[in-house]
Amino acid sequence: MFFKNVRALTAAILLGVSFVSAQNATTGSFSCGSIPDRDTVVAVQDQLRNVPTFFPRRITARGPFTVPVYWSIIRSSNGAGNIPDSVIAQQHVIMNSYFSQIGLTFTVAGIERKQNDDWFGNVGIGNRQEYEMKSALRKGNDPRALNIYSVGVIQNNIAGFSSFPWDYQARYQLDGIVMNYNYLAGGKYGNYYSTGKILVHEVGHWLGLLHTFQDGCNGGDMVDDTPAEASPASGCPVGRDTCAAPGNDPITNMMDYSDDTCRTGFTNGQYNRLAQVIYQYRGINLY
Repeated sequence: MFFKNVRALTAAILLGVSFVSAQNATTGSFSCGSIPDRDTVVAVQDQLRNVPTFFPRRITARGPFTVPVYWSIIRSSNGAGNIPDSVIAQQHVIMNSYFSQIGLTFTVAGIERKQNDDWFGNVGIGNRQEYEMKSALRKGNDPRALNIYSVGVIQNNIAGFSSFPWDYQARYQLDGIVMNYNYLAGGKYGNYYSTGKILVHEVGHWLGLLHTFQDGCNGGDMVDDTPAEASPASGCPVGRDTCAAPGNDPITNMMDYSDDTCRTGFTNGQYNRLAQVIYQYRGINLY
């Protein structure tokens, strides 16, 4: 039933609207390459109205759901980007530390290593290299399986980008996350952006979460317990308050653009929202 009532949304996707999320960390902050438009968010909200609320029930007797993760490691001809298995293992420890409490665990289902200078240095959102790479390497043709592609450079200097769950029916072959390997755990940006949290942020998008600053002070992230935020944060600006609505900006939230050391986790409202989204669009039942 997770594809129920998605015809209108699928039509919007097929019209060429881009629904991926992207981050840029080369300037000391993140910037967004592409986010869902308001019509898409409204359509998703409407489709989720009859999906049960996850909290306060938490985990039931159903037990945890294991997401199989397929890693595709793209390296250059000089060997750059060939991250070791230990980095992948560390990323899974970090990811599971944020999602296991709601019954989601991520396990390595496969690792493929591929030398390709074009993919390594030229992948961009919706470009030829993205289509070629994903068409050749995608595994586990299932909305519940996560594909992660590690490359060296992403066009426009972004750190990573992800599809959203509601993209899957129309563009399943592009489902997954693309990461610049420098932003994975232990990468060259240290405590600013290489502690492993950038991938956690992208997994949040893959599970259906939006940025905390989505639609600015209109509070368009579909979550009630994340205060509205006019624009993305950078650094760790304690006490920042950019909207008249109650509450300071959620700079410690994983879905903001603060430094890694500033972002500490998700809210119960976000966990509830992602549980609803993946139930509807990915067929993952945490209830």
